Amino acid sequence: MSSLNLQPALPQLWRDRFGRAWFSIGAKIVLPYFLLTLVVAGVGAFIVVRLVTASLQERFHNQLLDAGRVVSENMVALEEQRLEVLRMVVATEGVAESMLAGSQAGLAQRVPQIIANSQTDVVELIDLSGRELYGWQRPPGRVGFAGEARTGADYSREVVVQQTLAGFTDELGDKHLWLGETPHGLVLFTVGPVYHQDKVVGAAMVGTYLSQMVVEFTENAVARVTLYDTQGQVLDTTLGGNLAGTAELLQEPPGLYQTILTLLQETPERHAVVVATAEAEVPLQPIQVLGQEYSLAYGDWRLRDQSLGFFSVALPRNFVLTTAATSRNTLSLLFSALTIGVIVVGFAIAQRIITPLNRLVQTSVAVAQGDLAQRTGIRSNDEIGSLAESFDTMTDHLVERNRLLVEQASELEAILNSTADGIIVLDQQGVMISSNPAARHILTEVSADFLADILRELPQGAFLRGGADQVNWQQSRRYEVGNRVFSAVMAPVRTPNEDVLGTVVALRDVSREVEAERLKDSFITSISHELRTPLTSIKMYTDLMTMTHQGDERQLRNIQTIERNTNKLLHHITQIIDISEIQAGSLNLIKSELDFVELIGEGVESWRTEFEGKGLSFELSLPAEAALLSGDAARLSWAVDNLLSNAYHYTLRGGVSVTLRHDAQQIWLAVADTGVGIAPADQPFLFTRFFRAKHQAMFEVAGVGLGLYITRSLIELHGGQVWFESEPEAGSTFFVTLPLLL
Repeated sequence: MSSLNLQPALPQLWRDRFGRAWFSIGAKIVLPYFLLTLVVAGVGAFIVVRLVTASLQERFHNQLLDAGRVVSENMVALEEQRLEVLRMVVATEGVAESMLAGSQAGLAQRVPQIIANSQTDVVELIDLSGRELYGWQRPPGRVGFAGEARTGADYSREVVVQQTLAGFTDELGDKHLWLGETPHGLVLFTVGPVYHQDKVVGAAMVGTYLSQMVVEFTENAVARVTLYDTQGQVLDTTLGGNLAGTAELLQEPPGLYQTILTLLQETPERHAVVVATAEAEVPLQPIQVLGQEYSLAYGDWRLRDQSLGFFSVALPRNFVLTTAATSRNTLSLLFSALTIGVIVVGFAIAQRIITPLNRLVQTSVAVAQGDLAQRTGIRSNDEIGSLAESFDTMTDHLVERNRLLVEQASELEAILNSTADGIIVLDQQGVMISSNPAARHILTEVSADFLADILRELPQGAFLRGGADQVNWQQSRRYEVGNRVFSAVMAPVRTPNEDVLGTVVALRDVSREVEAERLKDSFITSISHELRTPLTSIKMYTDLMTMTHQGDERQLRNIQTIERNTNKLLHHITQIIDISEIQAGSLNLIKSELDFVELIGEGVESWRTEFEGKGLSFELSLPAEAALLSGDAARLSWAVDNLLSNAYHYTLRGGVSVTLRHDAQQIWLAVADTGVGIAPADQPFLFTRFFRAKHQAMFEVAGVGLGLYITRSLIELHGGQVWFESEPEAGSTFFVTLPLLL
């Protein structure tokens, strides 16, 4: 039975071993190294072979381009020789007279003497009717005076002859080119007029056989040369030894001529046929002639700014192909041997790396599973030894860190459990993650939606990166649950990347504090009313005493001091009473339709003397048209007066400006000063009652911190808004908006 059970287990065992070997770190080191070596060797061999081949190909192309340049230069040189011979013929004494007289004998006596020792093959002298007066042609292969004279040929239909006899000239002069057919082959003629006493008496043509030209080009350029007409037809060639059937191999389509011209015209006019990059600038074409591979480079056959067709130079490719094949085989063998050596050495090195790594892996797995007593035990001076030592040190630190974390967690838990305030941690969805006993006790006494109500007050995006910065987390919020009041303060839980994971809520039962505040407010309201009654009487009597005093200045000053302090005390008491009414929602506004522009103008002007007396500039900018709104004139004047009072007291130098603007819907008021400004730490509490911003230069400023609180409350009761902008030591600007009557 046991043998039967082992049979199916053996393949699985081998599969497991193969899988472990395949995914082991040894395989991950050796196999990529092996593959990388093969790839690098193959790519290296390929690149080197390509570089060698490219170098050979570049040398070959340069030879082609040099050959093309030589052919172009020889074409120009032959043209200059024909021009020189033509000038000699035309300028020889007696030639023009003989042509004018129609004397063939005179021409036969002079012309052969001129051209016998030149490379000119054909001379034609034509009268004004376009007929050949005298012609001399040296057959191919002959030299010296071994030429044939002739006469009577009709050239009157040739355009170039007609233009020459008509005295036609262009920007290059009165000489022209013509490719003509003769009994001994094609001839390239240079044609010019013959003058006698500044009158054209005929034309002279000096020509060279194309067959002689291509042979000379081939000898000078050390390359096979082919001449084409403008239609791409071969005129003459030395490629293939000029054997029968070779010319047919070189026939080109007519469109190739224009293609070549277009490519060449992209370079400067006098630029050489060969340019820096042959593949991009010079047309190339491979061709096989009589079993031999050639490469052809084309150029424009252009003389005297006239294109006669195009030419090609050809060189055999056997050298390039043979050398490239030899280099490829040699380099392939060399790279193969080096690859095998690198693989063997790499495998041995990999084994030395893998053994300590396996030990390091085993230790790390044990530590990950909770066995913090495991250590690698590797001691070596290489990077793996440093890694193993660092891992052992890290494990020691991890043990110590775990111990500290356990202690800190125990301390934190003890602190939270002993805290009377309720601490709750919520995730981004408002689900409670953790809480202390005080929080759990509070939650048993409130509704299930209590936490949802708290989170509902947060703006959208509060849990997004950057959104938490837009929330005033320091603001304490109060919630009434039955006859109890809870204070809640929230703070975001942030990651080191400033991502908000949730919210920490601190709950405190402030029912007693709230009740104490209510009793305090009630007491202040009652005592304020009680104090205002006698103060009113005191003020009334001081007014009466002021009006009836009998000239005692000291007594008058005392009465005025009593009156001034009585007014100040009465003002503070009135503020406290108004605040109580505002908090209770019982402040009675006596609204009427009023012009806010007029109200500001009258109220602000009373401050001008105060500002100027302090040495401050004062600017008032009001619109010309009225701005009507529904409001309590006295309360609005009081609100604006508080803003001006702040600007007066907190501005040491510079000035104050009041600007009023309005559109069709609302009024916009700005009170700007150049005072001490408001510290960033004080700005969130500026509109809180009994709060006064602190500044070292402003300790002498009196006040109880109610002005801005009253201003905001009164403006908001009128449906408006108040806000400010301020920088420390750079002044402040308070803005007020109020709705207009529509």
